[in-house]
Amino acid sequence: MTYPTYDSLGILTTQEIASAQPLTFKTYIPTGTYPNTWDLEASVMTGEPYAILRDLFSFTAVEDVTYDFFSFSFFDPFLIRVYDNLGRVIAFDRESDGNYGMDHISNFVAPYSGTMYVDAGWNQGYADANKYVSLYVNANVDTVPKPTNTLIGTDYTDRFVATKSSDLVNGFKGVDTMVYAGKRSDYNIVKNADVLTVSSNVKNEGTDILRSMEKLVFADRVVDTQYGELTQALYIGYFGRAADVGGLTSFQDQLSSLGSPTSATDLSARYARDPAVKNLIDSFGTSAESKALYSGDTKTFVKAVFNNVLNRDPQAAGLDFWTKAIDSGSLTRANASLSILAGAQTNTSAQGLNDALLVNNKISVASNFTFGLETDGKAASYNGLAAAAVARDLLKSVTASTDANTFQSTVKLAVAGLPAVPRSAPEHAQDLPLAQFDGPAIALTGLDSYVTAPAFSA
Repeated sequence: MTYPTYDSLGILTTQEIASAQPLTFKTYIPTGTYPNTWDLEASVMTGEPYAILRDLFSFTAVEDVTYDFFSFSFFDPFLIRVYDNLGRVIAFDRESDGNYGMDHISNFVAPYSGTMYVDAGWNQGYADANKYVSLYVNANVDTVPKPTNTLIGTDYTDRFVATKSSDLVNGFKGVDTMVYAGKRSDYNIVKNADVLTVSSNVKNEGTDILRSMEKLVFADRVVDTQYGELTQALYIGYFGRAADVGGLTSFQDQLSSLGSPTSATDLSARYARDPAVKNLIDSFGTSAESKALYSGDTKTFVKAVFNNVLNRDPQAAGLDFWTKAIDSGSLTRANASLSILAGAQTNTSAQGLNDALLVNNKISVASNFTFGLETDGKAASYNGLAAAAVARDLLKSVTASTDANTFQSTVKLAVAGLPAVPRSAPEHAQDLPLAQFDGPAIALTGLDSYVTAPAFSA
């Protein structure tokens, strides 16, 4: 099973793993301090001096079982960390709450069965005797999900309700909805091509695999995925970054209100004959954020598109083709970016197929970045030039062979590393309320051998 790791928080050495003390679980007996919500408990307490040098423990985890970790020490504990069997951090105390002298990690769902490690982060100050430290690890074994449910939709609109087990759902045709009981921030959403993986980070509700699911309904909001791919593609194409949360919602709503198609190819065709669509797309290309990246003459513009999105220089034929189309007036720069984007996803040459894989992988990673902003409460931090640079660097590291599931740990680190920047009004708020900062931008291409451009007429 794929799960995020936080390598920036340190990786255990072979010697540290060998020194870990085993924890043994026994039946949990309530003490009155906490409600009787656990089934098993493992604990250790000591007042020995220098106990902080022996605060790494091992335990045998069971996949999908929920664990709670509580660390107590004379002074407020340092960071609690949970490691996988390779010594990589897979959970840590974010210091969001807790009393002085106690920190905890709650509702950790084991991603596999096998050995894990926990660093209690004890802090004794001066290593005198009788400065007691302790660690409690509690488990809910009766929350293991039932076998996977397989649910198949119809040709019409379907509505599914998530169960506490893992759900494998294919909405099939129509605009389909999946309903979850918790708030949006309670769930991790990972997109990989046409598959959405949804898992709860506060409860053990299994892991849902969703296909052809256009809406996810949570207790506090609705996530509309119908225009998600197209919106992320346009953000990548014109700004070189993932969409911010507000911008994604706003642009999806605008596309929906226009009855827009959901593919870049069809949207490109619509551009030439629908003034409303034209105005919406032009607001991308004429924004300060896009202009900041695409300055200079036409060849410079086309080269920037190739290098920023496809990680390569254009071949001479491709450079000449797009330059002439723009200079002749067949394409405006705003329309050119959309047309190139559409072609990059449909070109069937050897290079084109590779480019299409790269573009689609970037769309998945960009989607996961925006999902992560919501889950990790970082929406307000995705603001300003430095934040834009984080998102652009993330997308530049994507390749045609990137698997979005295994890449998710990199996405999580990028979201966690966003700088805190004061929010400012978008430069083009009247036209397109989607870019929350004035950073530069980029666009998509990759059509060296593409002979016929989609929807070039103005």
